Formats: sequence, C-alpha cells, structure tokens
Amino acid sequence: MEYNPPNTRERVAARRQRLRRSSSEPAIPGWRRRFIDGLQSGRIVSGAVFIVSCLALFYVLFSSQFRVQTVEVVGVEFLSPERIVDAVPLRGWPIWLIDEEQAVAPLLRSPFVEHARLSLILPNRARIVIVERQPVIYWRSGGVDYLVDRQGFVIESATVAPPADALVIVDSSNLPVEPQMQLDPDALALARELAWRLPNELGLRPAQIGWDFGLGVFIRTEQDQMIVFGRSEHLTRKLMILAYLLTDGTPFTYLDLRPMNPFYQNRTDGRS
Repeated sequence: MEYNPPNTRERVAARRQRLRRSSSEPAIPGWRRRFIDGLQSGRIVSGAVFIVSCLALFYVLFSSQFRVQTVEVVGVEFLSPERIVDAVPLRGWPIWLIDEEQAVAPLLRSPFVEHARLSLILPNRARIVIVERQPVIYWRSGGVDYLVDRQGFVIESATVAPPADALVIVDSSNLPVEPQMQLDPDALALARELAWRLPNELGLRPAQIGWDFGLGVFIRTEQDQMIVFGRSEHLTRKLMILAYLLTDGTPFTYLDLRPMNPFYQNRTDGRS
C-alpha cells in the first residue's frame, strides 16, 4: 500500500488565491437594488420628467391645435381683408415658428399701408392690424392727379377727378411722381395752412395753389395775380405784408414774399 504525502500547504495557498481573486472582482447588485438606488438618487424621476417634456414639446410644436387657423384683419378701409390674408400666408403655420416682423414685411411695400403689426394669439389665431395711408391732398403733375397722405407719401394716381372742395397742388415743374415716394412735407404743410388762413384771415380765396422747384409754394388769385410764399418760415410776416398790400389797394401782378424786402411788380402786358 502506497502512502500519499499530505499537500496541506498547497491547498491552503490555492484557497487563499481564490479568495483574493473573488474579493477583487466588483459585486454587481441586482435589479431591485439598482431600482431603489435610482429612486433615492432621483435619476429615475429626472429621466422620466425629461422624456415627458420632450414629448410635450414635440406635441406643442407640431400639433395641429397650435397651427394658425384664423387670421383677423383690423383697420382696413381701402384695402381688401382677403388681399391682406393672401399677401401674408399664415394659415397652417406652427404659431411658434412665425416671425411677426418678417411676416408683415410684404404689406409695408404697399403704398396704401403706413404701419402693419401682427399679433399671435394662442392657440391658433393671428391678428393683423393695418394703418392705412389716408389721402388728404391731390398733387397734380404732368396733367395727372396723385393721392398724397399727410406725411407727403404718394399713394397712387387718382382714378376720378378731385372733389370741388379738395386741396389740389399744381406742380409747375412737372417732376416725375411715383407711388411711395415722399414729396416735400414743408410744401404740403404750407399749402394746407394757406388754404385755410388766406380765406379766413385775409378774405382771399386762391384760384390755384402751386409748387415750383425753384420758387416753392405760390398761389394764383382770381385776378391772375401770382404770390410766391416759398417755404413756411416767417409765414406770419408774409401774411401781414400781403394783408397790408391788399388793404392799401397796391396794384401788382407778381409778388415775391420770400425776401425780407418783398418784391412786387405790376405788369399789364400779360406777362408775370
């Protein structure tokens, strides 16, 4: 019978090596432990909130409930609301993706529009507020009458003759006139003031109010007198001088009120 010598030392060394190897490997917790740790740290809750927020944002951006369905036009008198809506195609667009200023930019190119503002109303409405240019003066150049607003902007050529009580300024220079160009605001303001003050303060009703590139504003009377006012500065002084000449009965066919010492002449040969 053979005898096997004991190997106790080798078995103890191997056992110690296995213990060291098992202690160096990380322990992997179970799914229950990971779930509890996630709840306690808040990672699961924050992840759920993030996913819900993304879904809600996607819904808000692309849902049909937040696309423009109704477009309201306010403030139009000469323009057609249908034309305004066609010029600003908003229906069907997500309300969040619309730039208000860029959307109404095409309207500002119209000579009839002075201001335009777009308001977006949740969930699916748009309101366009229009301030139209109001024609207050007729500017006659080259035999054509043009509608002009208070700021001097040309709206368009008139399709009918001016009313009897309309203020018509005759451009003797016959300069080219186009829609949206701005005429001399000072000339327009002076013409309006003369049309009011001459009849009411001096009893003089102009037969024609005109404008010339070199002279400025002038009037012609029913007696075929030409009176040059130029620009609006020192208007009170000019009116006082004119009133004195009219009261004194000074005969003249041409009167220039622009200089400090007015110049006048009386021609009877038909020349002004």
